[in-house]
Amino acid sequence: MAYEGEAMTACPAQMFTFGTTYAVVVTGAKANPYGHMLLNTGGPGGVYFQVSEVYGVPRFMNEPQFQRYLKENDKTIVTVIRLQIPKPKDAQLKLEELLSRKWLWGVVVHNCESFVEEVLVAGGGPKLHRRVLSLPMQSTNQCTPW
Repeated sequence: MAYEGEAMTACPAQMFTFGTTYAVVVTGAKANPYGHMLLNTGGPGGVYFQVSEVYGVPRFMNEPQFQRYLKENDKTIVTVIRLQIPKPKDAQLKLEELLSRKWLWGVVVHNCESFVEEVLVAGGGPKLHRRVLSLPMQSTNQCTPW
Protein backbone atom coordinates (compact mmCIF):
# COMPACT_ATOMS: atom_id res chain seq x y z
CA MET A 1 0.00 0.00 0.00
CA ALA A 2 1.35 3.43 -0.94
CA TYR A 3 2.29 5.91 1.75
CA GLU A 4 -0.47 8.38 2.79
CA GLY A 5 1.04 10.10 5.84
CA GLU A 6 0.85 9.73 9.59
CA ALA A 7 -2.06 9.93 12.02
CA MET A 8 -1.63 12.67 14.64
CA THR A 9 -1.98 11.13 18.08
CA ALA A 10 -1.28 14.24 20.19
CA CYS A 11 -1.71 17.98 19.79
CA PRO A 12 1.46 19.73 18.65
CA ALA A 13 3.52 21.62 21.22
CA GLN A 14 3.49 24.73 19.03
CA MET A 15 1.17 26.15 16.44
CA PHE A 16 1.56 25.26 12.77
CA THR A 17 2.87 28.04 10.51
CA PHE A 18 -0.40 29.51 9.22
CA GLY A 19 1.42 32.71 8.20
CA THR A 20 2.53 30.76 5.14
CA THR A 21 -0.42 28.62 4.06
CA TYR A 22 -1.10 26.90 0.74
CA ALA A 23 -3.62 24.61 -0.83
CA VAL A 24 -1.53 22.12 -2.80
CA VAL A 25 -3.23 20.48 -5.77
CA VAL A 26 -1.67 17.25 -6.97
CA THR A 27 -2.66 14.83 -9.69
CA GLY A 28 -5.46 12.45 -8.77
CA ALA A 29 -5.61 8.70 -8.58
CA LYS A 30 -5.84 6.72 -11.83
CA ALA A 31 -9.60 7.19 -12.30
CA ASN A 32 -9.67 10.73 -10.84
CA PRO A 33 -9.21 13.56 -13.37
CA TYR A 34 -10.12 16.21 -10.75
CA GLY A 35 -6.96 15.97 -8.71
CA HIS A 36 -6.35 15.85 -4.99
CA MET A 37 -5.84 18.71 -2.53
CA LEU A 38 -3.70 18.95 0.58
CA LEU A 39 -3.28 21.74 3.12
CA ASN A 40 0.26 23.00 3.61
CA THR A 41 1.45 25.17 6.49
CA GLY A 42 4.92 26.64 6.26
CA GLY A 43 5.43 26.32 2.49
CA PRO A 44 8.11 24.02 1.07
CA GLY A 45 9.67 22.22 4.01
CA GLY A 46 6.48 22.72 6.05
CA VAL A 47 3.75 20.32 7.07
CA TYR A 48 1.12 18.79 4.76
CA PHE A 49 -2.34 17.56 5.80
CA GLN A 50 -4.82 15.45 3.86
CA VAL A 51 -7.77 13.10 3.93
CA SER A 52 -7.49 10.15 1.60
CA GLU A 53 -9.52 7.26 3.00
CA VAL A 54 -13.22 6.56 2.53
CA TYR A 55 -13.54 6.63 6.32
CA GLY A 56 -10.40 7.33 8.28
CA VAL A 57 -8.39 9.87 10.22
CA PRO A 58 -6.73 12.73 8.36
CA ARG A 59 -2.98 12.40 7.88
CA PHE A 60 0.00 14.72 8.12
CA MET A 61 3.47 14.67 6.57
CA ASN A 62 6.71 16.61 6.80
CA GLU A 63 8.58 17.45 3.57
CA PRO A 64 10.53 14.16 3.19
CA GLN A 65 7.32 12.23 3.90
CA PHE A 66 5.45 14.36 1.34
CA GLN A 67 8.10 13.58 -1.28
CA ARG A 68 7.69 9.88 -0.44
CA TYR A 69 3.89 10.27 -0.78
CA LEU A 70 4.29 11.85 -4.24
CA LYS A 71 6.68 9.13 -5.40
CA GLU A 72 4.79 6.10 -4.04
CA ASN A 73 1.44 7.38 -5.34
CA ASP A 74 2.86 8.49 -8.71
CA LYS A 75 1.61 12.05 -8.15
CA THR A 76 2.96 15.43 -9.16
CA ILE A 77 2.17 18.92 -7.94
CA VAL A 78 -0.20 20.65 -10.38
CA THR A 79 -0.38 24.00 -8.61
CA VAL A 80 -0.14 25.68 -5.24
CA ILE A 81 -2.55 28.36 -4.06
CA ARG A 82 -1.16 30.90 -1.56
CA LEU A 83 -3.78 31.68 1.10
CA GLN A 84 -4.14 34.37 3.74
CA ILE A 85 -5.28 33.21 7.18
CA PRO A 86 -6.26 36.27 9.28
CA LYS A 87 -7.09 34.18 12.38
CA PRO A 88 -4.35 31.52 12.63
CA LYS A 89 -5.36 30.40 16.13
CA ASP A 90 -8.89 29.62 14.89
CA ALA A 91 -7.45 27.70 11.91
CA GLN A 92 -5.19 25.78 14.30
CA LEU A 93 -8.14 24.81 16.52
CA LYS A 94 -10.20 23.63 13.54
CA LEU A 95 -7.28 21.61 12.17
CA GLU A 96 -6.69 19.96 15.55
CA GLU A 97 -10.40 19.13 15.75
CA LEU A 98 -10.42 17.58 12.27
CA LEU A 99 -7.22 15.62 12.94
CA SER A 100 -8.78 14.11 16.06
CA ARG A 101 -11.70 12.36 14.38
CA LYS A 102 -12.46 10.20 11.39
CA TRP A 103 -13.47 11.84 8.11
CA LEU A 104 -16.17 10.33 5.90
CA TRP A 105 -15.24 10.84 2.24
CA GLY A 106 -18.24 11.99 0.20
CA VAL A 107 -16.58 11.79 -3.24
CA VAL A 108 -17.45 15.19 -4.77
CA VAL A 109 -19.03 16.99 -1.80
CA HIS A 110 -17.17 16.11 1.44
CA ASN A 111 -13.68 15.37 0.25
CA CYS A 112 -10.06 16.54 0.24
CA GLU A 113 -10.97 20.06 -0.89
CA SER A 114 -13.72 20.33 1.75
CA PHE A 115 -11.18 19.32 4.41
CA VAL A 116 -8.78 22.09 3.39
CA GLU A 117 -11.60 24.61 3.07
CA GLU A 118 -12.94 23.92 6.59
CA VAL A 119 -9.58 24.90 8.07
CA LEU A 120 -9.25 27.97 5.85
CA VAL A 121 -12.74 29.30 6.55
CA ALA A 122 -12.33 28.72 10.31
CA GLY A 123 -9.22 30.92 10.13
CA GLY A 124 -11.02 33.68 8.23
CA GLY A 125 -9.61 32.57 4.88
CA PRO A 126 -11.44 32.14 1.56
CA LYS A 127 -13.75 29.42 0.34
CA LEU A 128 -12.09 27.43 -2.42
CA HIS A 129 -14.81 25.87 -4.50
CA ARG A 130 -17.18 28.04 -6.48
CA ARG A 131 -19.52 25.38 -7.78
CA VAL A 132 -21.84 22.81 -6.22
CA LEU A 133 -19.21 20.07 -6.35
CA SER A 134 -15.80 20.17 -4.66
CA LEU A 135 -13.29 19.36 -7.39
CA PRO A 136 -9.71 20.49 -6.68
CA MET A 137 -8.71 21.09 -10.31
CA GLN A 138 -11.62 23.54 -10.62
CA SER A 139 -10.54 25.57 -7.57
CA THR A 140 -7.90 27.37 -9.56
CA ASN A 141 -6.81 28.09 -13.08
CA GLN A 142 -3.25 28.92 -12.19
CA CYS A 143 -0.16 26.79 -12.56
CA THR A 144 1.92 28.23 -9.76
CA PRO A 145 5.01 26.27 -8.72
CA TRP A 146 6.59 26.62 -5.29
